Amino acid sequence: MSFHPLLLVLPDYPALIFFCFYCVCVFFFSYGIWPYNFFKKLGIPGPRPLPFIGTFHKYRNGVLKFDQRCYETYGKIWGIFDGRQPVMAILDPALIKTILVKEFYTYFTNRRDFGLNGNLDTAITVVVDDQWKKIRSALSPTFTSGRLKEVREDLAKTLLGPVCFP
Repeated sequence: MSFHPLLLVLPDYPALIFFCFYCVCVFFFSYGIWPYNFFKKLGIPGPRPLPFIGTFHKYRNGVLKFDQRCYETYGKIWGIFDGRQPVMAILDPALIKTILVKEFYTYFTNRRDFGLNGNLDTAITVVVDDQWKKIRSALSPTFTSGRLKEVREDLAKTLLGPVCFP
């Protein structure tokens, strides 16, 4: 009687298949929930996400109702997940000003890229890191408050001139 060499090494083949299947399932589930501790570690409250889909299922009654419910439950700051991507909602005007004015240049250079940019792949809203900083440093002097006031006055005279300034 002859035996296959693999059968001598692996006598309990169904148990090995079950063990491998179990390991793959554990890995798959762990991958699905891995990023969901992000806000918990930072102490930011938010609704509990489901594996892989995050908090998308909460939008079924509408985004506005979901945001209103989160504001009532968690206050002015909460964290949600779009799939596995963490998204923080902030409703405190002072904190928003700090983020958008003071810390914007340092920490918030990258945006979400959906890959639908086409010819606009070098637009300031799409580029990342050093390329974004280079474009922003070139554009910032263009949009000072004095220059914007000049443009506003010129536009008012051009567009409303015949009506308001006879």
